[in-house]
Amino acid sequence: MMELKYGHASFVRFEEKHLMIQLSSELFTAGFWEAIKDWFQTKYGVPHWLSAPFRIMTEEEDEPNYPRWKQIGVDVLSWIIFHLLVPPDHRLVHLWQEVDWRAINRLCAPIYKNSESGQRAWAPAQMFAFLLLYFVLLVPSECELLRTVAIVPLYRWFCGFGLFTRLPDHSTLHDFRKNIGVERFEAILSLVVLRCIERGLVANDLLHFDMKGVPASARVWSPYERAVLLTAAMVKYLEQTEKDPQATLSEVLREQAAKVAIEVLGNKRLQRNEQAPSRILKSLDRWTRERQEANGQALWEMTLEQAVSTLLETEDDFTVPQTQMSRHRWLKEITQRLKDMLSHARGDSDARVGWVSNVAMKCGYWLGFLVDGLHGVITAVNVVPLDVGQLTQMMPALDVHRQRLNKYPRAVAADSAQDYFPVHKGLDERQIQGHIASRDRRTHGGGFSAGHFTFDEEGQLRCPADKILQAGKQGKDGRTPFRAQGSDCATCALKEKCLPKRQQPDGPRFIRLRLESHQRWLQNREHTQTEAYKKAQKKRFASEGLFGLASRLHGADKMPYRSHPMNHIAGLLIGTAMNLAVLLRQPALA
Repeated sequence: MMELKYGHASFVRFEEKHLMIQLSSELFTAGFWEAIKDWFQTKYGVPHWLSAPFRIMTEEEDEPNYPRWKQIGVDVLSWIIFHLLVPPDHRLVHLWQEVDWRAINRLCAPIYKNSESGQRAWAPAQMFAFLLLYFVLLVPSECELLRTVAIVPLYRWFCGFGLFTRLPDHSTLHDFRKNIGVERFEAILSLVVLRCIERGLVANDLLHFDMKGVPASARVWSPYERAVLLTAAMVKYLEQTEKDPQATLSEVLREQAAKVAIEVLGNKRLQRNEQAPSRILKSLDRWTRERQEANGQALWEMTLEQAVSTLLETEDDFTVPQTQMSRHRWLKEITQRLKDMLSHARGDSDARVGWVSNVAMKCGYWLGFLVDGLHGVITAVNVVPLDVGQLTQMMPALDVHRQRLNKYPRAVAADSAQDYFPVHKGLDERQIQGHIASRDRRTHGGGFSAGHFTFDEEGQLRCPADKILQAGKQGKDGRTPFRAQGSDCATCALKEKCLPKRQQPDGPRFIRLRLESHQRWLQNREHTQTEAYKKAQKKRFASEGLFGLASRLHGADKMPYRSHPMNHIAGLLIGTAMNLAVLLRQPALA
């Protein structure tokens, strides 16, 4: 036995199986010392708020086949330090109290099969607490999160772990996200939205829908690397279509595949370089050799093989055309289809390149929020690759909103990325008033755009000079051609401004329109002049600050995971964290 004494009648005694620490009450304030005594005199303060995580997060339901959770034993020293370092008025303490941890355990219970045998599992409530902290503390990775939680008593308390309890590792969090899946994280978001509704924080009157381009956590392939990947996919596809599996693809066909890959990618620098096809083939051989030497399969190669297999399954005839022109056309069609299926970034095969503004492109995902206008509660979250059109995302978000609230909103406001006929039609079918910013419809080659051509009361299309244009036969693409009288254009004072370059100098003016779509676009443009629209858009502009908060406070400036399903979960966790913040900010309404 060894004993070390300190001032204020404190000492540490080391015995064979025990460590004894004696602390003088003089070290603590009178109020705190009395609180400690009261705590231990009532069997660790049950039902004190400080003990809540250890009573609730691993609580087991008295139901048949209910899973068994690992029970966390908290030692006396942990209780004292929690008393010292977990302030009752801390934001995380209030945040913990807003989450229905029992409901999370019940939601996740069906995936666990350890009710009667096998090891006890980490409670889903505890795993969710880790993930919630990940999007609140803004640590760079889940590994760093666990290292941070390990040394901060407040964070250990939040997740229901004592100071000396072993924590799960990062693979446990990965397995939890994978096994729980997107649907259950959607259900957890629904629990929080329901609590917001109970507090009177959701009006379901005017909603706002916006999307933000978020880069992926992966390095984007350069145009040259994408050309090598595309050529590799084409070579593999052509090898699979050979009648003799042992035959080597001819060098001529390999070089033609490289040229077509450059053409389909459309990179001007590669197109100008005459040596690019041969360099691409050399890089392809080097990549293949390095992969074989590494005795493994890279993620990009797995994606490549999957794309080729998918394409082969849809093909019935594998005959390569013999003429040069028909072969080039056939290769270009196949290459275009492969291009759409190949990954755009190293490390994340689901991320895609897309325009996030008129001048900027990113490789990543769209993050979309459907937001109630009363207090900014997020009622639906969308996460899709950046090559997906924004116009396809509002209706699914509104349908998810309806599932959560049992009713569509009265109105929704959005930017001009939603000013398309399918969106307007979807809103009309759901009887939702749309306040959509008008999309600019400029024409190529100059001249007046489609917005200058309107319908009269009899349904006839008129030009800016109020002349009637004659309708032709509708084409296969759904567009109807309209043509003005030649004499009308030749003598028109507006012809220099109206006629595109190809229709100069005297016309006649020719334009092709989808009738129903153009009529609906004109109606929406007229609606943008109303006071109701202006009021709704003013409120939407205020709500757009949510994306700034999501980036600054919850890590939404970059996707944290490396697949679409996992990043969808990240979006749902960000939405959950932001809704919990609303609950903390807003008192319950009378």
